[in-house]
Amino acid sequence: MTARNPDVIEPDANEYDADALVTRLKRNALVSMIGVATLVAAVWREPMAVVGALLGGVLVLLNFILLEGVASRVLKTASRPPNPLQLVFLALRFVLMGLILYGIFALPGVRPIPVALGLSIVVLAIVIESFSQVFSSVSSRP
Repeated sequence: MTARNPDVIEPDANEYDADALVTRLKRNALVSMIGVATLVAAVWREPMAVVGALLGGVLVLLNFILLEGVASRVLKTASRPPNPLQLVFLALRFVLMGLILYGIFALPGVRPIPVALGLSIVVLAIVIESFSQVFSSVSSRP
């Protein structure tokens, strides 16, 4: 059995600030988008490749923001059955995203790999946040 230091306040594992997490994910996604655009500019050296990466990043970031809004509305009304209009909106959102993605690929000079890298910025944001949480919890241990 180890002795606990009374001066160290350990956070409750069940307490977290979801709004702060979403804000950090958005910030990390913007940083990731800048990093991906810089990487694409260095590797492809074509302006339209950078435009494709940025458009992919903007699309996925807008999708993340829309999903955040939908999720918060659904959680606020969790006791009631889902609104059919919300389900229609979710289905139409996928169709609209597909059409926008088709439009991005239809632009002359846009390459698929930079667009795919742009589409991955939310995943990169989650990875950055995960590493940040792991290393901050390791450094805060006595």
